[in-house]
Amino acid sequence: MIWLKSPTAKGKEFLWLTEEGSLTERLQKEFNDVKVDVIHEGIVLEKSTDYIREVVIKSHNEPMIFAKTQLKVSDLQDAWICLKTLGQQSLANILFKDPDISRVSLLYRICEPGETLYSHLKSLEYIDKEILWVRQAEWERHGKSILLTEVFLPNLFNQL
Repeated sequence: MIWLKSPTAKGKEFLWLTEEGSLTERLQKEFNDVKVDVIHEGIVLEKSTDYIREVVIKSHNEPMIFAKTQLKVSDLQDAWICLKTLGQQSLANILFKDPDISRVSLLYRICEPGETLYSHLKSLEYIDKEILWVRQAEWERHGKSILLTEVFLPNLFNQL
């Protein structure tokens, strides 16, 4: 698994991958319909010190983007307590509106069959045999970090 500082995708795929703002807002502008469905939210069983939130962002009921937020449980009690009240809202409602939050890094890679993430998405029936682009950003608030992994599902690029 090799992370890149810039994706090798071209055209509209490149523009989506390198979007600096909210992907949810961009989906709303492009497709005029967005819904966030929470798939899982809670403590990671294998690593009880971690908390995750997995969502799928849909447009016209088609899954477009899978997003996973991961952080330390202890950070959920202070710096990132705002995550507890998100519910079905997009994480962007916090990330792009709070001046105390900044993006520390942004990396890209291709997710291929055989990877754990790929298998997870296949089990959710969001993909079949496609190659997927993934981007991962680290965000910081009051010295505490979250890791946001976003997977661009085939429906998104098939609609463009």
